[in-house]
Amino acid sequence: MRISPKPFPKSRERGQSLVESSLVLLVFFAMLFGVVDCGQVLVAHQSLVERVRSAVRWGVVRPWDGTGEQIANLILYNQPDEPRSTTAGFLGLSRDNVQVRYQPALPARPDDEGLSVAIVNYHYRFMSPWLTQTFVNPRPVLIAAPMAYQAAAYRR
Repeated sequence: MRISPKPFPKSRERGQSLVESSLVLLVFFAMLFGVVDCGQVLVAHQSLVERVRSAVRWGVVRPWDGTGEQIANLILYNQPDEPRSTTAGFLGLSRDNVQVRYQPALPARPDDEGLSVAIVNYHYRFMSPWLTQTFVNPRPVLIAAPMAYQAAAYRR
């Protein structure tokens, strides 16, 4: 006669699937938040690069205004003039984050006039609960170009 082993009582196995699913879901959501945060950082960085690139392009085809405020306003507000009402800057940027540098032409090299624009100390904000703080980008977004309107005048 065969004696069949007694199965474990169901009361000991009742919470096993709940514990396993909670551990798997914790790892899954941690990885999902990490992927979303990385995507947000890449989109924010690429948006900043594109905004700076278009502002530099706008600036090199126009005469230098002496201050660089129009170029900074293009980055912050997508228009050359400062808005009449208080408007938040692009992605939380302020005027302190935008640096505009103009390199005048030298007498020996009249076609050496240039413009460079940088976004410095940009704060990345994360969505995941493990990274609730903001991180400062240590590397600036920097675009430089020669002034095109002067170079066209010298070629004629």
